[in-house]
Amino acid sequence: MSSTFRTRLGLTLALLTLAASAAAEPKDNDARALAKQAMQGDYLGTDFKAAEQKLQKALKACGKKACSAAVRAELHLDLAIVQIATKKKDKGKKEMQAAIAADPNVELNPDFTTPEVKKAFVAAGGVIHEAEKLAPEPEDEPAPAPAAAREPEPEPDTGARHHWISAAFQLDFLMYSQVDSVCSGAPQYQCFLQGQSYAGPIYAGSGNQVQGGLGLATKRVLVGYDMLLGENVTLGARVGFAFGGSPKATTGSGTAFFPVHLELRGNYWFGTTPFAEGGVRPYVGLAAGLAEVDGHVTVEYYQDAAGYQQNQKGKLDAWRKTGNTFAGLHLGLAYGIGTQQQLLIELRLLQMFGAGATAGALSFGYGFGL
Repeated sequence: MSSTFRTRLGLTLALLTLAASAAAEPKDNDARALAKQAMQGDYLGTDFKAAEQKLQKALKACGKKACSAAVRAELHLDLAIVQIATKKKDKGKKEMQAAIAADPNVELNPDFTTPEVKKAFVAAGGVIHEAEKLAPEPEDEPAPAPAAAREPEPEPDTGARHHWISAAFQLDFLMYSQVDSVCSGAPQYQCFLQGQSYAGPIYAGSGNQVQGGLGLATKRVLVGYDMLLGENVTLGARVGFAFGGSPKATTGSGTAFFPVHLELRGNYWFGTTPFAEGGVRPYVGLAAGLAEVDGHVTVEYYQDAAGYQQNQKGKLDAWRKTGNTFAGLHLGLAYGIGTQQQLLIELRLLQMFGAGATAGALSFGYGFGL
């Protein structure tokens, strides 16, 4: 046999060996690429379900012959790591055994190895190199969780206060429409002369009339509590005491003024994280509760026709009493002094029920965050 022939035969056998190897392991690269996505992407991102699905897909594609034994062992080992991290210890044990059966020389990847994984690997018959051996651990302490499965770090505190105590002073207003014979039994009105209910004669031909418009009414002091929900919504309550209401009628069946103020409210605050910094904080809101708004106007009257002819006018205090339940809309502006204090001004529109009326209010307040 010539040397040329032997050379050609050697080259032919080498090419056949390489072709056979390539034919037997055509999917190694694809399987490794899928495993890399599963472990470095999904596993480290704590999407364990997606990691498990990708590894199972790679193993299915490899079958028994489409991938090398080393690649199949790596896939089984990665799948075991994912299953151990998700508390599927029995399945993880089987995959660990399958990895070692495919390639007894398979090694753990230190990037994904935990003490629990090392123990399972050794129990399945795997060989740990001297540098990778487990350090002794206290028997009473549980093994630490995998780095990828640890709880995410809490979001940094923005400094926003979630509980607010407030105090405010409020001026009430009443809307008046034109009313004739106001002190002669008009609904919602009772008239007084020098602090006493007036029951004397009133000339019907002139006077005894209220013109339409807006007038000052009761005043009140309020304290409140509001809770911040999320970044822009507060829910809260107000309690308070009103003064400057109608005197109790000294004759007839007039009721006394109801001074208690009880209110539930909700606000929406404009802006991105408005409570996380100082400055202007506009808001709108709704409220409902118990309160009475009373106001009074001066009414000119004549006792009789002779008094009218002689222009002998008298003056009465005509008090208008509303019902004591309300619903309202308000808009306001707060100025945050840092994140813990704020000054408030608020304009309100109220609808009174029972003895119906439309009222308004302007309040000035101070809030302190806890």
